[in-house]
Amino acid sequence: MKTIFVESDLSSFEDFHDGEWLEKVFESVKGTWLESIVEEFAAHWWGSARAFILPSLLVNGVYDSVDTIVPLDRSRQDVWKDYLKHKEFRVALWKLAESRYCSIYYAYENLIVNILKRIRNSGIRVTDRGFNKVLIEVYGDKFANKIWISNFSSVSREVRNCIVHNGGKPTDCLLKMKSLHLIKDGDVMISASDTRKLYNTLKPLVYEILNESLGKKMS
Repeated sequence: MKTIFVESDLSSFEDFHDGEWLEKVFESVKGTWLESIVEEFAAHWWGSARAFILPSLLVNGVYDSVDTIVPLDRSRQDVWKDYLKHKEFRVALWKLAESRYCSIYYAYENLIVNILKRIRNSGIRVTDRGFNKVLIEVYGDKFANKIWISNFSSVSREVRNCIVHNGGKPTDCLLKMKSLHLIKDGDVMISASDTRKLYNTLKPLVYEILNESLGKKMS
């Protein structure tokens, strides 16, 4: 039986969406060939970030509604702990963190693929045997490693693959990456903090990818 994996603090589901950063991204590609690609990407990231904070909105909303009528002698964390007593709520938190992790990573991956398609004027998929070679041809070794081949990007990609295509079980590939902190009792376990870290780590890379891509000549 799978273990329900949830962090116990309300703050773990606080908002990580950076609206100012997203506005900066939109401004950087306004009127360029990247604009429609960024719109698609932003919709996925913004939607994922909004879904992520639903548990926090729920608990804070309940707390504020009651506290305005009858001042409470309990903290928001106390109310959160009461919700955590319900197995159904813990399962929902676990799967919410996991699904948003996959969604945030996939939007990042899709952004890169869509940009490559436009630059090369031909279809390409990450499962293509020569994908890494194409990425290096377009961006060079150093930048391709930074945005795709680095350990963090590779682990994130394989984690999503394990969840979506391998029933949440770690593949041999993931085990070889020594990402044992993401594996518990034989399953890939993603916490809210893992999802937050993924967003915050990929965010500056997105901006760099867009800036680097703007100067590329399309086929």
